[in-house]
Amino acid sequence: MSEMVIRPAPIASDLSGDNGWQALLDAPPPVVRLTGEKRCRTAVIGAGICGLSTARRLGELCPDDDIVLVDAARVGDGASGQNAGFLFNMHTHGLVKRHDVLERNAKLWNAGLADLRRIVSEHQIQCDWSDWGRLYGSAGPDGERHVDFLAETLDALGLPYERRDHEQMRADLGTDFYLRGLHVPGNAMVNPAAMVRGLARALPTNVSLFEETPVVALNGEAAGCRLKTPEGEIVADRIVVTAGVFMRRFGIARGRYVPLALFAILTEPLSAKRRSQMKAGAEFGLLPTAANGATVRLTRDGRIFMRNISRYAPDGPPREAMAQAMSLQLEQALAKRWPEFDDLKIAHRWGGAMAFTGNDGAIFGETAPGIFALLSNDVSPMTRGAAAGRLLAEHMEGIDSDLLAIQMSYPEASRLPPRPFLDLGVAWKLRKVRQAGAGEF
Repeated sequence: MSEMVIRPAPIASDLSGDNGWQALLDAPPPVVRLTGEKRCRTAVIGAGICGLSTARRLGELCPDDDIVLVDAARVGDGASGQNAGFLFNMHTHGLVKRHDVLERNAKLWNAGLADLRRIVSEHQIQCDWSDWGRLYGSAGPDGERHVDFLAETLDALGLPYERRDHEQMRADLGTDFYLRGLHVPGNAMVNPAAMVRGLARALPTNVSLFEETPVVALNGEAAGCRLKTPEGEIVADRIVVTAGVFMRRFGIARGRYVPLALFAILTEPLSAKRRSQMKAGAEFGLLPTAANGATVRLTRDGRIFMRNISRYAPDGPPREAMAQAMSLQLEQALAKRWPEFDDLKIAHRWGGAMAFTGNDGAIFGETAPGIFALLSNDVSPMTRGAAAGRLLAEHMEGIDSDLLAIQMSYPEASRLPPRPFLDLGVAWKLRKVRQAGAGEF
């Protein structure tokens, strides 16, 4: 392999606004950057949920090996620390989901959820873990249609849920916005930045983490790979690329996933009086039944989190200016739900990017001799990523299991149309979603 020059991933915190989940935490420990030459058995690129899970399992399976984990930013600055903090055991949107596919997915997601629950408990990671479940809410005809479909799907899978009519939704949430909904147990909610930072602190002792260490070039050698960083080099027998939407910069999965940007806001804490209007409890998590709706959470310290507004992001995570502009639409959506909160200040605004494949396909396994890759795509990225990272490490070490067989049964991510046809298709799809669910947001 000749030298591959890689455009470094931007530092997410510099580009995408003010990640509220990170802002709620104490300052992280001083950054450790790679300097000089470091030799290891395995180098993992990307310290999101996939990279952390892969590195952890490799460290457990190979206690005598040196494992190196690098990230261009700080842990928690990327998608794994910017998301809504749901750890799903099962999740579905839309009307075209086969039950056998959902059952297959649920086995992996439950395994990932169990892994995360165990690690958080064993290492006493303070991430506001909650087993409140999730509430699906509809606000218009598109959402109403999806509520019924979701209930039918849960019935077919034998999963429990409770229906909520309009009056119950109003009592739970303190708003007339939602017509009805479903409360579904089984998942967890966390502060995602706190969780991934805790996972990084709890890595095995033979895993070395280097942050703010972007890989700028990759050389294949006779017995491995040489990764160049701004201040050093890593010589590894094998590498694992878990760089999320930046994966194609390493020549992997080009033309096989669509980066979409999503935007979020987090308010100042509500007053005790206002919190008392929400009977759902000290915290809650609401998901839209239709794709155009907003994800809403009441955090343990009384803040409202809101996320939506999908935008095509072919160049990766959005710039801070776009995150600021999109936050105005989220503020309007907040006002539709709670007009009496007109004096509630928005404390944090940010955006991030996720990767979606066209066929629920996987990017998993060895893509070239000594080069492995993993992308946690589509829905349930946290639990799916935790399970897939563990399974990739076991696959690399020749360990078979029923769960690995399930992971290997996923089709490869299909090739997408080239640009500009892809751009036109994504724009049409997003416009169709917004039109169908105009009343949901």
